[in-house]
Amino acid sequence: MRSLLFILLLWMTHPIRGWAQETPVIRHFPPLAYGGQNQNWALAQAPGNGWLYAGNNQGLLVCDGARWSVFSLPENQTVRAVAVGRNGELFCGGFATFGYWQMSDSGQMVFHALSAGLPEMEREEIWHILVLPDFVLFQSFSTIYKYDYQTVSVLRPPGSIMFAGNVNGRILFPVIERGLYELLPDNTFRFLDGTEVLANKIVQFLVPGSPDAVWAGTANDGIFEVRNGTCKPWPNPLNAVFRRNQLNKAIALRDGGWAIGTILNGVYVLGPAGDRRFHLNRENGLQNNTVLALCQDRDANLWLGLDRGIDLVALRSPITVFQDQTGLIGSVYAAVRWRDRLYIGANQGVFVRKNNTFELIKGTQGQVWELRALDDQLLCGHNAGTYRIDESGAVRISDVTGGWCFARVPGADGALIQGTYTGLAVFRRDAAGNWRFSHKIPGFQEPLKKIAFDTAGNLWCAHPNKGLFRLRLNNTLSEITELQAFRRENGLPTDYRLDLDRIGNDLILDAHAAPLKVVDSAGTFLFRPADTATHRHKWLPGLEGEIFSVDSSGVLLHAGPNTYPIQATLIPNFEHIALLDENTYLLCQESGYALLDRRSLPSGRLTADCVVRSIASGNGHVTLPVPGLTFAFRDNSLTFQFAAPVFEQQPYFSWKLDGFSDQWSAWSPETSKEFTNLPPGEYTFRVRNNIGGEEATVAFRIAAPWYRTYLAMAVFFLLGLFLLALIERIMQMRLNRHQAQLKQENNQELNRRRMEVEREKLAHEVDTKSRELNNATLNLIRKNEALQRLREGLLVAGDDPEALKKLAREIDRHLDGDHDWEVFSETFNQVHDDFFKRLLEGFPDLTPGDLRLAACLRMNLSSKEIAPLLNISIRGIENKRYRLRKKMGLPEDANLTEFMLRF
Repeated sequence: MRSLLFILLLWMTHPIRGWAQETPVIRHFPPLAYGGQNQNWALAQAPGNGWLYAGNNQGLLVCDGARWSVFSLPENQTVRAVAVGRNGELFCGGFATFGYWQMSDSGQMVFHALSAGLPEMEREEIWHILVLPDFVLFQSFSTIYKYDYQTVSVLRPPGSIMFAGNVNGRILFPVIERGLYELLPDNTFRFLDGTEVLANKIVQFLVPGSPDAVWAGTANDGIFEVRNGTCKPWPNPLNAVFRRNQLNKAIALRDGGWAIGTILNGVYVLGPAGDRRFHLNRENGLQNNTVLALCQDRDANLWLGLDRGIDLVALRSPITVFQDQTGLIGSVYAAVRWRDRLYIGANQGVFVRKNNTFELIKGTQGQVWELRALDDQLLCGHNAGTYRIDESGAVRISDVTGGWCFARVPGADGALIQGTYTGLAVFRRDAAGNWRFSHKIPGFQEPLKKIAFDTAGNLWCAHPNKGLFRLRLNNTLSEITELQAFRRENGLPTDYRLDLDRIGNDLILDAHAAPLKVVDSAGTFLFRPADTATHRHKWLPGLEGEIFSVDSSGVLLHAGPNTYPIQATLIPNFEHIALLDENTYLLCQESGYALLDRRSLPSGRLTADCVVRSIASGNGHVTLPVPGLTFAFRDNSLTFQFAAPVFEQQPYFSWKLDGFSDQWSAWSPETSKEFTNLPPGEYTFRVRNNIGGEEATVAFRIAAPWYRTYLAMAVFFLLGLFLLALIERIMQMRLNRHQAQLKQENNQELNRRRMEVEREKLAHEVDTKSRELNNATLNLIRKNEALQRLREGLLVAGDDPEALKKLAREIDRHLDGDHDWEVFSETFNQVHDDFFKRLLEGFPDLTPGDLRLAACLRMNLSSKEIAPLLNISIRGIENKRYRLRKKMGLPEDANLTEFMLRF
């Protein structure tokens, strides 16, 4: 308990001090971020695409600005050395192997071992690679392998060697227990006179030093200068510091300075004169104090390969930061430079910087909201009231709590108005010119976070939760003559978390959606016209012609046509940027602050071109660029991986897909975008970043499915024609089959009918034959009876003439009888289809005798054959024929028989 009281008493009676050193912005890449092991032995950057390479215990690390990849050597050896060749080759060395990597068409790094042709005993662990214009040196501790881009040769140095260096075009080697040697063009080694002093020292690096000098950095004895045959310790007070911290690596920076890495205490960045610009270690930002590798990238930033992780030191950035690692100061809400000293207003009080330390001003403990230098007086708006600060300390001039912000009253140089937790307070200068509290303005007790006058003299006040107010004060500032409130129903997008700033002659209201501008005294709100700050939710004022915009992706400085990304994160809802002088801005942060040096801003716009690295589909990865890129319809779900070679800060990306969407996406740190089930068509993927630069575009096509291709359409068309032809053929076959069936049925019916006719005809013939048989039988009977009677009559008549005459008359009666003719006529009509009927219809004058002659002619009988049938002579037959021709009107030369046959 006594010790606690002693500490409390010491804290109250002694000023609180904290070491103050601004350092460059440091970005950390821990092992979890890059996916490798802790130690990183070498660093290099590709000059073309700007990718970073690191030699890690896990293998080769590759970073494109957005993501890290790890590639392993054939036996998973540790990668001790990396370097980029003249043609962009990435040389790499590990245990018993060295060679180079190349990118395959699938986007994978493929290793080509140059050491494969060497005998096993010739292979050693490669610790360093030195790239020269015409060849590459792979160095172990006892052997040098020289690769002239065609073959590998082995060089034997005069002893065990440390890390080689290319110093002003000379290839130098520290040889243990001897000194420095130079590799000559004929592959021999020459000792450098005067360097024998280094024989018993471990030389870790060789870099160009001051003019005409070589710096030899030793592990435990600091830096030695080698010049004109002499080798002496570097005459700089920092050398004593280096002897305590064990030097390990060093590089000459392009601005004329140096970066020197140590084993025990991080890295020192020196200026061209050898002065210390920065000392970076774990206490002020590094992940680890042991520096194993150094590399300056093409943007002049410094990379550190550490015993645990990789750090990027943004040397080119115009930003330096003060990180309050101890929590002494806390979050910074206000700052001002007054009388050549920096004053910081934090949540733990007001601090002044003296001799690179921050000292708490006694009596100001607590939350500070504002620091303002007015008329050579420093005023502090505090949670406990308002203070006037000078070299002797702080004096409270108002006990009205919550001094949020001041505003000068237009036309009244001796008056200030302050927004507080409980309304408006008025301050005036006394007879001595000192600012003092005058009075509170009655009638309005709302907390007012921000206040500002417009050009018409109206006082605008932003309430934390109740919208915006417009006030009109009387000339004595003793009362409010007009008061109007503006809330959501009056056009504001929200009533909460409003902020107000005066930018030039404009009052800008931060509504956390987009900045609004107070247009006129009637309180009309309009979105500010689009410009470089579009889509940023908050604006902060800067010097004339400069403005800051803030959103979740960070801070941008808009200076004329140029836009600069600022690596700083402001306190949410209390964003503040203070102008310390015409060249310096201070950005208030939650744990310290950042300084922006306007003189260090790049002359042009900072840019980082986007690149689409690959496209993943169902068929694998496609490495770009690929002209005429086409994906099959089954591979229409694509994942685009993109990046931007910017490492100082996390870039944000926005994308759109022409042919799919016309709108850019919201800014996001995501470095890939997936599209699923894209329909067939032509597309162009576009991606941009918030740093600026060229957007990346990839044109591609999703092929139609096979059944929608022209060939398939042609096949389908032909198949359709074939099917139509087949259907027609089948229908024709069915029709033919049906017709054949009908024909068969018809034939069967005809055959049936024919058979019936035949049967009827046969039956008729049978009937006719039966009748003929009956008639013949009856005629035979009759003839037999007649012959019997004639026989009997002849037997009886003897020679009696009368009896013979009677018999003759009986014979004549039988010959002239009509019975035979009736039988003949009936049979003839059945055979010759009613010949007599037709003949009588044509010639009604014909007699029965004529009909008998016609029937005989129809039967094609000659006159000789007809005469016995008609019982007349041949002469009589000719006469009958003549008379028949006459009756029928036939000419004399007409053939009567042929006529009867045709009739």
